[in-house]
Amino acid sequence: MADSEYKGERTVSFTACVVPRRDVFVTPEIVEPLVKILGGCTYRFSCFVPIYCFMPDHLHVMLKGIGFDGMPMEAMKSFKRLSGQHFSRCRFDFGWQVNFHDHIVRSREDWRGQARYIALNPVRAGLCEDIFDYPFTGSIGTDLKEIVSPLDP
Repeated sequence: MADSEYKGERTVSFTACVVPRRDVFVTPEIVEPLVKILGGCTYRFSCFVPIYCFMPDHLHVMLKGIGFDGMPMEAMKSFKRLSGQHFSRCRFDFGWQVNFHDHIVRSREDWRGQARYIALNPVRAGLCEDIFDYPFTGSIGTDLKEIVSPLDP
């Protein structure tokens, strides 16, 4: 897909996995610095994050470009690079898979419905009963409760 497909007011959903595939995103000490890095990258590339969800061994994140300058793909690439550097500095014994899955949410699709689907991942995995109880789901630049409520489990 051409880079121009990822620019402007686009909404893109990404999934990135860690290698080796094991549970690493399980403590605030691991996840909170990554949320800060994600926030910096999205700001730099004119995006906001309707939802992110750090599952134990992978990340789901939805990025929405703001105006003509929005670059969700560049924000994600920057996040992976900077967070990978963070992993190295902290001497973690894991990293990101080289590739990630991306899906451009088309205008005819319901991006809020996809955000709700992401929010329900920890519930489906048995990690919590209510999405608002899972500590590693959030949003940047918006209110998560406005994005995923009302939820129909």
